[in-house]
Amino acid sequence: MARRLPLSKLHISKRLQWARNHMSYGDKWMAVLFSDEKKWNFDGPEGNIKYWHDLRKEPKSFLSRRSGGGSVMVWQAFSFNCQVGLAFLDDRQNSPKYIETLENHLMPFAENIGGRNW
Repeated sequence: MARRLPLSKLHISKRLQWARNHMSYGDKWMAVLFSDEKKWNFDGPEGNIKYWHDLRKEPKSFLSRRSGGGSVMVWQAFSFNCQVGLAFLDDRQNSPKYIETLENHLMPFAENIGGRNW
């Protein structure tokens, strides 16, 4: 597996230019929010078909996913000097559910740190 993103020279150039343009962003970074989500499957990694094992030991059994082993989706946001607590999401995050997640978790956080002008 590759240890880095397959960035083209154009991607690298544009990222570097963006970083240079925002180095002097100063206090404006105080109003920037980042968010991300991650899904964990209870019965093993998603889509991982290879694994490392010690050939000197007896092989272990791994169950395959038939009807799904369950999973949890976790969402969080953070800003320059604070973060939102983890949000454990119930269902698949389609567009309406993601809007609901943002309304319930991101908007109160954003309004706390920047009022209506964040």
